[in-house]
Amino acid sequence: MGYYDVRNAKISILDMLKYDAIQDADGVICKDMGRYVQMLVPMNNAKGHDTYDVYFTTDGRIEKVCGHSGNSGFTDTKYYF
Repeated sequence: MGYYDVRNAKISILDMLKYDAIQDADGVICKDMGRYVQMLVPMNNAKGHDTYDVYFTTDGRIEKVCGHSGNSGFTDTKYYF
């Protein structure tokens, strides 16, 4: 199975509107998933990126971050209070 090449991705304006996603200057792609924001962070690993789900409180503070399995960074849930 091939992986999405985040490092060399270029999100067009149409992609941003269609997928409700943005990309910053470092290549990090953020997508609004409703209850959380999913971040694809370019990494030097087998799939080329790590994926994190970032949950926020109602006042905009980070509540928890969940690292997906297969990440080269953390793969569990970190809570912030």
